[in-house]
Amino acid sequence: MPRIATFAMFFAAGWLPAAWATRIPAIKAELQLSEGALALGILGLEAGAIAGLPAGAALVARLGSRRALWIGFAGFAPALLAVGLAPGLTALAAALAAMALGNSVVDVAMNAQGVELERRAGRPLLSSLHVGHPLGLVAGGLTGTAAAAAGVPVVAHFVIAAAAGLACALVAGAWLIEDRGAGRQPALARPSRRLLLLGLLAFCAFALDGAAYNWSAVDLRTEHGAPAALAAAAFTGFALALALGRLFGDRLVARCGRARVVQACAAVAAAGGAVVVVAPGPELGVAGWALFGLGLAAVAPTVLGAAPRTGGTPPAVAIAAVTTVGYLGSFTGPPVIGALAEASSLSAALSALVVVSVALALLAPLALRADQSVSESRSWSWCPRRSATKRSNQSSTRR
Repeated sequence: MPRIATFAMFFAAGWLPAAWATRIPAIKAELQLSEGALALGILGLEAGAIAGLPAGAALVARLGSRRALWIGFAGFAPALLAVGLAPGLTALAAALAAMALGNSVVDVAMNAQGVELERRAGRPLLSSLHVGHPLGLVAGGLTGTAAAAAGVPVVAHFVIAAAAGLACALVAGAWLIEDRGAGRQPALARPSRRLLLLGLLAFCAFALDGAAYNWSAVDLRTEHGAPAALAAAAFTGFALALALGRLFGDRLVARCGRARVVQACAAVAAAGGAVVVVAPGPELGVAGWALFGLGLAAVAPTVLGAAPRTGGTPPAVAIAAVTTVGYLGSFTGPPVIGALAEASSLSAALSALVVVSVALALLAPLALRADQSVSESRSWSWCPRRSATKRSNQSSTRR
């Protein structure tokens, strides 16, 4: 039951921001914001996200991940409604900051709960738990798509989304593992070299995620003239592919190692980003965003799952350290794309998706070479290099 409850927490954490992501074009039009002004509003989102990470680490360390999740959702859900009620850019940025702060507390606590479940089970679980997040994004995305198509006001949509997300979190929280806090521990610690490298991977991954969350619907709407419902479907397709890919993440990590999984994912993401840039119409644009989501699917859980294995740092603090650097990617990526779009076009600016995906592939062996697999002692038949090693060892034994 704790696994189902943790899965539900990931679902609720995806459901709430999906409401915002699918209604960005409507909010942008209602407040009469340019791409550059919208990028400034998103800066509030990222600033709040980074500020919430040490708070999340401190709450988990002192109260445990279960109580930290309840506290995080208590701020996360109401802030979504404040986003819908914002009368201008300044209020929008402030509301997004409050929403993101609650989201960050939830983010750290969810992953800490997942790491504890992995420890007790003795096998990879984090990627399968992370499936709940994109499924929440899909459910929220479909709801947002329907709301946009029906012309439902943003505020009414956000009231329903916030109430449903908060109810889900409150019910699921009763079934989580009671991991009491270990007392006063530092919310942040000086990261080791390996944590910094993992943070760089997270930086790239979160920058790419942020681009999809904030610009996928806008891309179809402004670059291809897609109607509101189809524009929202770009984000939904991305989220659905993200969920599908994460179903296989734990098995791939165990069989082929973290470095190879991240490299393969980055290659697929680069291909998806290229399709997004060159797509001649909205339909192919939706397909490109979906392929991009499939490529990113296993990256975040694979990297975050490696953080507590570095040793010498409490799991919640290690997760917060890697996530903090990762959120700098979210902080940097979407506004940079907005600035580039102001100087050229959004399609040209989205070429950065391919560049960052390539960087992710190049960094993976450096950051993850010490954690090639969750279970290094096992050989698996369908990972090519490991299969060859296994056959060689068996041949030597027979001789």
